[in-house]
Amino acid sequence: MRLLFTTFAERPHFYPMVPLAWACMAAGHEVRMASTPSLVETITQSGLPAVAVGHDLDLAAMLARGDFAPKRDVKAETPEEQQRAAWSGMLENLANMQFAMCEAMVDDLVAYGRAWRPDVIVHDPVTFAGPVTGQVLGVPTVAHMFGSPGLLRIEMKDLGSEPLPGFLKLFERFGVEPRHHPTAWIDPCPPILRLEEGLAIRPAPASLNRYQERYVPYNGPGASPDWLFEPPGRPRVCVTWGTTQERILGESVTELVRRVVGAVAGFDVEVIFAGSAELRRDLGELPGNVRLVDWVPLHMLLPTCAAIVHQGGAGTTLTSAVCGVPQLGITEVPEPRISIEQLAATGAGHHLFPADATAERVREIVAGLLEDPSYGEAARRVQADIQRQPAPAGLVPVLEKLAGTEAR
Repeated sequence: MRLLFTTFAERPHFYPMVPLAWACMAAGHEVRMASTPSLVETITQSGLPAVAVGHDLDLAAMLARGDFAPKRDVKAETPEEQQRAAWSGMLENLANMQFAMCEAMVDDLVAYGRAWRPDVIVHDPVTFAGPVTGQVLGVPTVAHMFGSPGLLRIEMKDLGSEPLPGFLKLFERFGVEPRHHPTAWIDPCPPILRLEEGLAIRPAPASLNRYQERYVPYNGPGASPDWLFEPPGRPRVCVTWGTTQERILGESVTELVRRVVGAVAGFDVEVIFAGSAELRRDLGELPGNVRLVDWVPLHMLLPTCAAIVHQGGAGTTLTSAVCGVPQLGITEVPEPRISIEQLAATGAGHHLFPADATAERVREIVAGLLEDPSYGEAARRVQADIQRQPAPAGLVPVLEKLAGTEAR
């Protein structure tokens, strides 16, 4: 069986698919991972064969310029209408970004697919080059979710049943009918954190062919430093921030992280700060119990930690959950907010918005995470729910079966 995996060039969308791609290779199948050129090194570092397709886009700059903002003129008079218009505009802005990303990579992806002839295409749900290529080739497509509790079908107008014109145009250029739904979904978010059925994939297709997968952390390549082999002399708290928010939000992230690190360092703990070289530099002088580290894969670091404070991304939230660590997530964008709020609802952590993340409030919450055993007990319940789910290897027979069926 030949499996063509594809995602646009963002690591949080690529990383969750890596364990399944490994499992397919270990089962003796041929695998290729396709993305635009900037992700190729990241792909090859994971041990997977990479295929460069299309060209890269500077999405952060394009978002800042308003390139993807809806062009429609919406008249909103009441506060409710204004709120609906803002929500609708945000969704369409995200959709337009992904339509542009598809256009940047789909011609090469289709050409490669015609030459290599995959049996199944596995794509992240917002990389629309995947379903377009699957429709052109007439092969099944599988949407691999990235671990968040739910998925907004941004290609649908206002999350309804009507596709946006930009989505339809992606298929029209190849003269094929649009593929509105994948042949199957694979979801690595454990049931205990998932939104209720019907909200998890919104809007959901009438027939949802969905398979649960155990979340197996892949946080990029890295080696264990010598100090990690030594038992910590006092409780260890990890503070980490993703590069995506840092790139988009700029100086406000530095300010927030400096405040958080200083607050956590006020306890008799060892603070491990894991962030980009730029952010580590910009934090300036820090208390003596803060260790600034270069990249260490979180799943290697977190088993030694008593708590973690982070930006709420699905990968960080789930990796922490796999390790059974209580969490404080401080979020500024919608998708991470959903992830950490679902985690907090289990009793395994807390969620804050940046405006509420004062030094005093952060210290209060972290003190609870360290001292109240109920947080650890709840974190272990989430960990056990993850462990009960089928490993990626268990999904390989599903893909093999799909390869023998006609695409829908």
